[in-house]
Amino acid sequence: MHPLPLARRSAILVAAATLAALAPGTARADSPAPAPIKNEGAGWYLDSGGDTSSAKAPSYTTKYTGEPASAPGNLKWSYDASTKLIKNEANGWYLGSGGDSSSDKAPAYTTKYTGDPASAPPQLKWSYDASTKLVKNEGNGWYLGSSGDDYGKAPAYTTKYTGSPASAPAPLKWSISS
Repeated sequence: MHPLPLARRSAILVAAATLAALAPGTARADSPAPAPIKNEGAGWYLDSGGDTSSAKAPSYTTKYTGEPASAPGNLKWSYDASTKLIKNEANGWYLGSGGDSSSDKAPAYTTKYTGDPASAPPQLKWSYDASTKLVKNEGNGWYLGSSGDDYGKAPAYTTKYTGSPASAPAPLKWSISS
């Protein structure tokens, strides 16, 4: 039996690789598995908060000390760079920036947005820069940060930081897996 010609073998390998990439359940580089979002300043993880309202719940940070891979769903978020949405695994809430009540900061919250992700309002859209570790809101330019120094939890908030992104303080820096 003669081996297959090189061109035919190459075509078969390419076809097999394409099928493997398109197979259901196959991980894609642009859609990472939900993972905790950790604050550099205090080591807190972003949390989706309670379930006090079907519309929104405050997000806060928590001193989770277990294995990141085993963290509960309320601590796991997936960031989609194409839509700029940050979604919580436990309840499907999207992280958003709060109201416009203060020029300094506004509380971050999660919302039960059910529309098309591509058409989400700007206050639900965030850009994450891995080089500076900053999470910036598209609607108002606020940066997501951790607040306070309470060991158990501290509210996450957005702030009108106007300095150099490279010089931003640790409470504004987050690690998001990609």
